Amino acid sequence: MANVAFGFQEAVFTLESMVANIERQAQTIEKLINENKQLRQENQQLKARIAELVARTKKNSTNSHLPPSSDRFGAKS
Repeated sequence: MANVAFGFQEAVFTLESMVANIERQAQTIEKLINENKQLRQENQQLKARIAELVARTKKNSTNSHLPPSSDRFGAKS
């Protein structure tokens, strides 16, 4: 009978450690979800900024109201 009691205590201990592990994993998942959400927002902001900078570098005196002295990038064609 002592062997059965030991087996039950061992099962309870194993179950408790599994529950604790699941709780830690749930916390980690929650942190990762929040971090992922933040990184997605930052990525969208950076994509918008890149698009703005690319559009700005494509402007020159021939395709905008900018004076020729403002032409900075690339050779004129």
